[in-house]
Amino acid sequence: MTVPPEVREHGRQARTSARTDGLVPALTLLVRALSPKAPPRGPRGHAVLPKELLEEFAAEEAQSSAGASSPREQERVEDPGPLPGLAVLRPGSGAGAPTPPEWGWALAWLRLGMSERLRDACLAHLAARQSEGGSLLMQQMVKGTLADVLLEHLEIEGVLDDLADGRTGPLGPLHPAGDDRHLAGLQQQITRADRALLRLLGAHGFTADGPGAGAHASELLADAYGVTGTGTGREDA
Repeated sequence: MTVPPEVREHGRQARTSARTDGLVPALTLLVRALSPKAPPRGPRGHAVLPKELLEEFAAEEAQSSAGASSPREQERVEDPGPLPGLAVLRPGSGAGAPTPPEWGWALAWLRLGMSERLRDACLAHLAARQSEGGSLLMQQMVKGTLADVLLEHLEIEGVLDDLADGRTGPLGPLHPAGDDRHLAGLQQQITRADRALLRLLGAHGFTADGPGAGAHASELLADAYGVTGTGTGREDA
């Protein structure tokens, strides 16, 4: 089973948007494309979505549930979002079925774009920092970590491309697109890359206006829509 072409294209668009514009615009694009009538919910009933979409979903639900209690009273318990512009919805009595697996693959594209955005921020920050008369980018440990992260990103991109095109690529035999272990492993790989970059940024990554909030929100997305199990983007050796 391959990822449907429309999901592939929406995922790739979300990746580009995440890298250039940030998480909220990219997630807005993805939700409107793949789940325009109801919040996309994970297997435990949680949803993470842009706040601007809340009213749109409330209006949709009001039209389809005449006589029922207000959607906000019935199921919309809004928590403070991990990033300005995001809302976290807890499960409630009106929560629908979990989002189909295709949402997880599109979300992996989005998270890859966010991780690349973090890498860009890391490069810019370290290039502007000086240590012992030279840029921090020239330190061997820093160069090695950035090279490792770049390889991780290229591997993740290759796995997603192979799934989208239905190929068995250079990374080895792929699990079917519906395999939960495969998706879980891919999300873990993105999270590891993000955490490696945040370690390079030090305290700057966790300041109020630093890139750590975006990385945290990206990881929260993987958790909210995540699947149990482990695995990697290719068959275990």
